[in-house]
Amino acid sequence: MHILVDDCTCFEKGNYYSPVSSNDCRSFTQRTAFLPAKTQKCPYGLQFDVRTCVCNYPKDTVCPHYCPAPYAQHAVAGPSCSQNGNTYRQVPGTHCKKFTQETATLPPQVHSCPYGLKFDLKTCVCNYPRDTICYA
Repeated sequence: MHILVDDCTCFEKGNYYSPVSSNDCRSFTQRTAFLPAKTQKCPYGLQFDVRTCVCNYPKDTVCPHYCPAPYAQHAVAGPSCSQNGNTYRQVPGTHCKKFTQETATLPPQVHSCPYGLKFDLKTCVCNYPRDTICYA
């Protein structure tokens, strides 16, 4: 049985799976809590479907427009803030309405701010737009 973690991640049998949206979901990353991410290709003509946690026919798959890159310790993608062992980043192209959260051992997860709020890197929380500097 699989669990849908967010729009970009599903969890099954101790592994996290995420589509690679930059290649139209024709591949996906597989991660565990303690090993580096591995990118794998779907069979020809199929796309990774985060809702079912398997490669599927494109007509039955929704490919997210943006999913964060697979976790890598050397990767640094734009401005970030840290709090309680978590690193947060604004998701590009969302006008700061979405942000990622990651730790040293878990993959980035995409979260949405409540309606009318934007993610603020100064405070590491969703905030009123007038009080937020938006880089994304």
